[in-house]
Parts: sequence; structure tokens; C-alpha cells
Amino acid sequence: MTDTPSDQPSSSEALRVIVRPLPKVIFFYLTWIMSLVCALFLSPDATTGLIWMGTFFFNLLVISFDFNEERSAIGLLVMIVAGFALLYFGVFTAVSTWIVDLQPVMSDTFYWMIFGGFSLVFISVWIRSRFDYWEFRPNEVIHRYGLFPKMKRYSTENLRWDKTVPDLLERLMLGTGSIVLTTPHEQHPVVLEHVMRIGKLDDQIADILGVKQVVQVD
Repeated sequence: MTDTPSDQPSSSEALRVIVRPLPKVIFFYLTWIMSLVCALFLSPDATTGLIWMGTFFFNLLVISFDFNEERSAIGLLVMIVAGFALLYFGVFTAVSTWIVDLQPVMSDTFYWMIFGGFSLVFISVWIRSRFDYWEFRPNEVIHRYGLFPKMKRYSTENLRWDKTVPDLLERLMLGTGSIVLTTPHEQHPVVLEHVMRIGKLDDQIADILGVKQVVQVD
């Protein structure tokens, strides 16, 4: 017979944590939302085009580089120095005028197509995450994957997991991070990337793997 603490659910289904790694495309949600806003509420003029392009290029920056603490500090310093340099040499107005004169104008159809395209991608990502995920239990970690469910089991004995936050911007945008699993059953560490709610899930995993089942023999 297995005894469980009074404050813990008796169901084995409750003693588990689901972790769903996601692809980096999820950070384009800003462009997805901005496309909908531009299509519904903003007129298709140059100002709207500049706002959309700024959001899109910011998203490209986020997915192209990993902004750890050091790089984030350097990037912020470079931006501040560049801004003061433009002001000091009197070219800030010229640069601003040049950007405005670009006159990027996109139609409502363009914004709707971008929104629709990203919507299809995000739906596909959500569906895939239902069929490819990791399940943490007190005595094992299970990787479930495939349309016709397959699984790979790992014992929690000698299992080590580490929470990492390789990108500060990604953490700020969606609260994501990575979980690194090290087990003697795999030659290399298993990295679960872009896990949302990384802080909360890490605490839940610690609680789950800390559960000790007590067996009574009558």
C-alpha cells in the first residue's frame, strides 16, 4: 500500500508535471498581434507601415541573437552611445527624416495575410505540442511523441535537471527558458528549449521529484 501526504492528491495523474518545448517562432506573436491591430484599427499609411516594420525587425532581432545579461548590457550601452553620437553630430534629425521618407505603405490585405499566416503556424505549433511533450513523475520522466503515441522513459535515479535562461528578452516576452536534463541513459544532455512559465514549472518539478513514496508491508 502506498501512503501519500494528506495535502497531496491521491490520484497518480495529479503527481505529474507536463513540459512542452516550443519552437522559436512563438516570439513572432508581437508581429502577429501588430498585424491584427494594423488591419482592424489603423489606416494603411506610412506611419502604420513604420510601426509594423519596427515591430517586425524587433522580432527578427529577438530570434536571431541570444541576449544574455552581458550582451543585453552591451547592446543597451551601444544604443545609448549611438543616440548621443547622433545628437552630438547633429544628424539625428537627418536620420529620422530619412526613415520617415521611406514611406513604407502596406494594404489591409497585406496585414490580414500576415496575421492569417502566423495564425496557421501558431495553430500548428499548438497541435504539435499536444503530441510531443515531456511528463515528469515522482519516479520517472516520460517523453511522449508521435501521432500514434510513442514514449521513452527515464528513471529519475541519477537524473539532474537545470533551469537556464539563455535569453533575457525571451524571458521578458513570454517567461520562457530551457530545462537541461542530464541522465546516464543519454550520451548528451537533453535540452528542452523555449519552455513557457519556466519558473513555475521548475518549482513544480522540484516538488514532484522530491515526493517520496512510502511503502508499507503488512
